[in-house]
Amino acid sequence: MKIEPTGKSGSIDRRVARTRTLLQDALIALIPQHGYAPITVEDICEKANVGRSTFYTHYSGKDDLRSATIDAHLRALTHRRRSADPQAHGRLFVFSLPMFEHAHAFRSLHHALLSSGGDTIHDEIRERIHRAVRRELADKRIGDGAVPVECAVQFIVGAFLAVLTWWIASDTGLSPVQVDHLFQQMALNGMRASA
Repeated sequence: MKIEPTGKSGSIDRRVARTRTLLQDALIALIPQHGYAPITVEDICEKANVGRSTFYTHYSGKDDLRSATIDAHLRALTHRRRSADPQAHGRLFVFSLPMFEHAHAFRSLHHALLSSGGDTIHDEIRERIHRAVRRELADKRIGDGAVPVECAVQFIVGAFLAVLTWWIASDTGLSPVQVDHLFQQMALNGMRASA
């Protein structure tokens, strides 16, 4: 996974980026095997072949690494999708196709995350999707106000996670583009019906 540039200068030292990538990739590799909760900093360091002091130079703890990993993945997904598809700017629920593509590329990770509903990493991803949908609905002023925005947010996020969970757990043969098209169709129909 590529770490996006950060900081005021817009760039990140290659060694720092390499170390962070190693640590984030180690966490991603360990979650499908063990779930998030039982993983320790020692497990991550061992998998990444990085010392504890180096780990703590970059992250304050496992939860900080988790947040940075989710941020890096979502930022890379959104950036890559918008760069590849100029139509994404006018599209509703732009998060969905990149998430389906990511879930397809990291199927075992997403299967582990979605099957452990009480896991904090699953809750964090759910909350980030909530914020993305809330922002999109507010920015595009969907509906006539008959349905409260928060109700629409709950509807879209619930539907998305249900479709994602079904698609990851099943052998549907649907590509990320195909399942996204189905989700978009159903979500837009649901939004139109509520308006």
